[in-house]
Amino acid sequence: MRNQKGFTLIELIIVIVVLGILAVTAAPQFINFSSDARASALKGMEGSVKGATQLAYSKAAIKGVETQPSASIQVKGNSNVALTFGYPAASEAGIISVLDGGFASDLSSDWVYEAGSQDDGSGGTESTGEIFIAQSSSVNGSGTDGAYSSGDIVSSQCYLTYTAASATTATPPVISPASVTVTADGC
Repeated sequence: MRNQKGFTLIELIIVIVVLGILAVTAAPQFINFSSDARASALKGMEGSVKGATQLAYSKAAIKGVETQPSASIQVKGNSNVALTFGYPAASEAGIISVLDGGFASDLSSDWVYEAGSQDDGSGGTESTGEIFIAQSSSVNGSGTDGAYSSGDIVSSQCYLTYTAASATTATPPVISPASVTVTADGC
C-alpha cells in the first residue's frame, strides 16, 4: 500500500465552495459598517445637542430668563447664546454656539448645519425654528464655515433636526421644550 500525502482534488474543491459560501453570507455584514458608523456618530451628536440644551436651560433658569421669548446668556465666558424660552435658538448664535462641535472653519470638515427657512412671500425667507445638523461626509454640496443654505443636508437623509422651544398662547405660557429628532434613512 502506498503512503498518501496531501489532499485530493475533490477535497480541495469542497473547501473552496464552503469558503465561497461563507464569504457571500458574511460580506454584507462588513459592507454596511460605514453607514452604521455615520448613524452612530449622528446619535452621539444627538446626545451632545440634548446635553447642550439642558446646560443652556439651566443657565437661563439661574439667570431668570427661562420664560422670555428671547434672551441671551454667556457660555464659556465670552460668547452670547441666543435663547428662545430658555432653550438655545435654532440658529448659529443659539444651538451652534453652545455646541461648538466642529463647526468652526478649521473643523468644518466634521459637521455642517443648515438653518431651516421658508419663503415668506415677500421675496425673502423666514426661519422655521429648525436647524439641521449632519456630518459633512454624508452631504453633497458646499457651504461656508460649516453653514449650508441650499437644502443639501435634508436631501442627504442622514441628519438631525433641532427644533427651537415655543410657547402656546395660554396664560401663563406653556413652554414646549426644544426637541431633537434623528433621520438616519440615508446614512
